[in-house]
Parts: sequence; structure tokens; C-alpha cells
Amino acid sequence: MRAATPLALLALATILAWPMAAPQPAMAGEADLPDVWTALRAQTFGDRAIAEEDGMVTLDAPVTALDAAVVPLTVHIPASVEGRPKSLTLFIDQNPDPKVATLTFGPAAGAEGERFFNTRVRIERFSHVRAVLETEDGTLHMATKYVQAAGGCAAMNAKDPDEERKGLGRIQVKAVPPEQVGSPNWTGQVMIKHPNSNGMQMDIDSGGYIPMRYVKDVSVSRDGEEVFSLDATFSISTNPNFRFSFGKGDENALEVTIVDTDGETFEGKTGPEASKDS
Repeated sequence: MRAATPLALLALATILAWPMAAPQPAMAGEADLPDVWTALRAQTFGDRAIAEEDGMVTLDAPVTALDAAVVPLTVHIPASVEGRPKSLTLFIDQNPDPKVATLTFGPAAGAEGERFFNTRVRIERFSHVRAVLETEDGTLHMATKYVQAAGGCAAMNAKDPDEERKGLGRIQVKAVPPEQVGSPNWTGQVMIKHPNSNGMQMDIDSGGYIPMRYVKDVSVSRDGEEVFSLDATFSISTNPNFRFSFGKGDENALEVTIVDTDGETFEGKTGPEASKDS
């Protein structure tokens, strides 16, 4: 099992410090949440300024999640933002490990038009969810949503863990041309069959905990140029699914390499029929 990260230990210490008389975490209102972000911000970005809700990045998330273990998040970078973005970091303040993932963008990420990134996450308790974008000039911009969801990380697994691991690592990769002629960006999708176990889920049959094993590193390239590399934590949902924009190339062929916490490597790519331009 991987050692807890400093961010995870920090969040757990803050959450455990709640007074016993405080409301139940899942029922806490936005104003009742412990202030995890102040320390997270300092630990991750130091004293760098972060512009909040300035329109350079937007975040779509449900106000109330239907399933806390599968909460969709979509980050948008408007067409008005010029140049290729440098990085994007997602946080869920009240999760056991607040950092969800960091994406570092490469040359094929696209430098114009509207860009986006979408995935599904687990949320353990009512929380602020944050997307922090670093632009080409090195400035930081943040969008925040408050999401009402609880139990997504520690929910008991209703499926047989052995059955869940059948087909582990099977990858589907898609590249879809834009609907509008002349758009500079295509849409990519990467799906992998992986339980993404976080070590907190109980096996419904044995009553024990399912060992931690989750997708850690994802690398996506287009025509041999990097779109992004992603450093993830266990907050990504079971069977990780990533949708994203990427800059139009010659063949628009995507290649993907994924590594999990057991050190196993999985690879996938688009087929010839998916890489033809329209």
C-alpha cells in the first residue's frame, strides 16, 4: 500500500480535529466545513497569487450528486484564453486525499479554441471542488463549486473483487472530429477497465478491506506529440474515464500509456478508422 501523501495527512488531521458537537460531516453546510484549502493552497502553490472566478477557467459539477462514487466534473478553458495551458490541478477539499489529479499539458493540447477536460470522481463528504489552471504566462486561475455528496470513497463494494479484476487494463481510445468545420480541436476519450480500489472499501463477502490499487499515471499523445500527462490519486472513480480536447494534427491518432500503483503498464491507441480527418 502506498504511503499517505502530505496533502492526505493534512486533510485527515483537519477533519479529525472537528469538535465532537459539530454537525455530522455529510450534513454540514458550506459555511460549516473545516478550512482545508488555506493549507492546501500554501503547500501546493506557496505564496503565488491565484485569481478566482475570473473566467479564465470554469468548472461544471452537480450541486447534489446522485452517486457520490461517480461524480462528473468538467473543466472548460474558454477560447478567449490564448496559448497552450501549462497545467491543471483538481482538488476536493474534504476528501481523504484532497488532490484528485494534476495534468501537465504538452504541445498537442491545443493553443486556441475552447478546450476541456472531463472525468468522474469520488467525493467522501460535502466539499468544495476546485480547478486551478496555470496558463502559459505562469499565472494561476481558479474555479470552485460546492458539491453535496457523501460516502463516495468508503462505500462498500457490492461486487466480487475477483470479478471486478477480470479484464483489468482493457483500454478503449477514441478520437472524434469536431462538429464545426474549421474548429482547431478534436475530442479524445480514454476508458480503462480498472477497479481503482482506494483501500477504504469493504469486501461485501469477506468483510475485509479491498487492497489499494488505482490508476496513477496517464500519458496521452497525438501523432507522437504529448497532449497531457496526468498524475492521479484514488479520488478518480472505478473504471476511469477521461474526455478531453486536443489540437488537430495530421493523423489525429492517439496513443495512451497508463500505469497503476502496482506498477503494471497498460497501453492503447486509436484504430485507423478513428484517425481519419473529416
